[in-house]
Amino acid sequence: MSAIQGASERGAGGEALSRPVNPDGGAGDRFEALQGMDAKEAVMSLDGDFAEGKLPDLETVTFPGPIAEAMYWSNAQIMGIQGPVGSGKTTTLLKSRLRRAIEMPRSVLREERHGRTGHWRLYKLLVVRETYRQLWSTTIPSYLEVYPRELGTWSGGRGDPVTHVVVFEDELGPIEFRVEFMAFGDNVIASMRGVQATDIWLNEMDTMPVEVLTTGIGRINRAPGRHHFEGYAPKHRSYGQIAGDFNAPDEENYTFGVFHDEEKQREMEDLMNAQVRMAAEREGLPADSLPTVEIAFFNQPGYGEPGAENLQNLAADYYAVQIAAMKLAGRGDMVDRLVYNKITYLRAGEPVFSREFNPRIHVGDGPLEVIPNLPLRIGLDQGYKGAAVIAQFEDPFHWRILDELHFPKERLLAREFGRRLADLLDRRFPDHPIEGAWADMAGEQGSSLSADENATWNALVSQAAGFRVRPQKVGTNKIQPRLEAVRAPLEYVEGGKPGLLIDPRCRFLRAGFTARYVWADEVDRNGDKRKVPDKSLTEANVMDALQYLLLSEHRWDGTSPISFARTGAGMDRRAPGRRPRGEHPPTLTVGHDITNPYGGRA
Repeated sequence: MSAIQGASERGAGGEALSRPVNPDGGAGDRFEALQGMDAKEAVMSLDGDFAEGKLPDLETVTFPGPIAEAMYWSNAQIMGIQGPVGSGKTTTLLKSRLRRAIEMPRSVLREERHGRTGHWRLYKLLVVRETYRQLWSTTIPSYLEVYPRELGTWSGGRGDPVTHVVVFEDELGPIEFRVEFMAFGDNVIASMRGVQATDIWLNEMDTMPVEVLTTGIGRINRAPGRHHFEGYAPKHRSYGQIAGDFNAPDEENYTFGVFHDEEKQREMEDLMNAQVRMAAEREGLPADSLPTVEIAFFNQPGYGEPGAENLQNLAADYYAVQIAAMKLAGRGDMVDRLVYNKITYLRAGEPVFSREFNPRIHVGDGPLEVIPNLPLRIGLDQGYKGAAVIAQFEDPFHWRILDELHFPKERLLAREFGRRLADLLDRRFPDHPIEGAWADMAGEQGSSLSADENATWNALVSQAAGFRVRPQKVGTNKIQPRLEAVRAPLEYVEGGKPGLLIDPRCRFLRAGFTARYVWADEVDRNGDKRKVPDKSLTEANVMDALQYLLLSEHRWDGTSPISFARTGAGMDRRAPGRRPRGEHPPTLTVGHDITNPYGGRA
């Protein structure tokens, strides 16, 4: 199959490409010495397995697999391809830029450029990264693997925008293929103001701020100017695309919302198409006369999955070496993302439960069903960034975590948090009984989260939610019993069922377990250093709520009941020291400040 479409009413098409004009050469030093070079010297000094000879022959191009091929042909205004390292996504995307240059509308103007006269196709690709170091270390070398550096002309410098221009022609006339590389630095909007391009390539799209996409959508379809397409049908006067390639992103990354969240994707398309219709009305055109805005997503299979792409071009041990290298570098957490193309969370440090937690065991394959007639239990963490975790407990020692509630971008008063919790319970668990709810002991202190300064956070949430929230006194709020309350069910398995199973919709808990509830160093009053969970990340609030919940099945000293003798009927739930839930020891005393979450030595 030819990788160039036939000639169309848009004035695009073509057969074999003729030789490029104005080939340039040069020499230079290593990357560290690029600062003082001009663009031509710099690109010639780079080392790599770069393309040589002519432009890619699109008549004989081969594809890594069907997903990459489908991406190659896409003309959607926003297009993304996600895949593992080595999947051929970047190379295929770059070749598709040449295809789009050949197929774009020809200018209605006959003019002279580069010593040639004709109706030119004037294609301009903008390539952006945050820094010029990123451009020169990864993006430009990737570009040179497809487009020979000896072709065309280079201008610009190491610390400034760089332009590569290649001129060629086919049977329909001359083509100017212009690529501009620029860094946006600290201010995306200011840097891209006034930029005009046909297409924009976002290499490693997930590493860029969302402003690159939202600003870039207004920068495509701006080159060449509209006067070059006068006389074409309205829908043929638009020709622009933002194309991005990336590895599996963090769920918090904007690329996840744009390409994986179908509801958000439809919202974006509807919003942009509403703007298109308004533009048509302003020009007195029929609403369907302009092209429909489309977001297209191409997700390649990960290594080991059926249909994994580009394996024919990789060494047999390519992925084995990649996995080993990541693990040796202490980044085994990157294997799922970069090799298996799985959505993960970027680690903020060493996870507290890295040894015990396994997402393949402790996260359900799909939404968890609510067990009828089994009451709910709720754990809460107090504060402006309050959190709640809702679960069911099954004998002998199985926790089913059904849902979570947390609003990291809002500062909520206690009553408002309670109202939202009540709404969640009414929506997901209507009329389901609640056995108990436990919260941070610090939530018993006078609350500043309400106009009523004498009320406590726990009391205010209780009033708004419609059930009693008790302070969790088991373990006297020391950190070790709280962590033990989580480790115990993580390590418990009976009848093939894990002691802790989390609904996959609980994204904060999943993020906390895998990447963002991590160890931090703390220095006590004696100058001694110890490891404590990092409370600066928002997931810690939800993990704390989980701990207060799980402690409801532990002894009063915080020890786990599964550490003790068991009866033939299951766990001995009346072991010495164990009291029925809801009963408080009559002489409970606390030997430290209960408002300190890490009271005592961990």
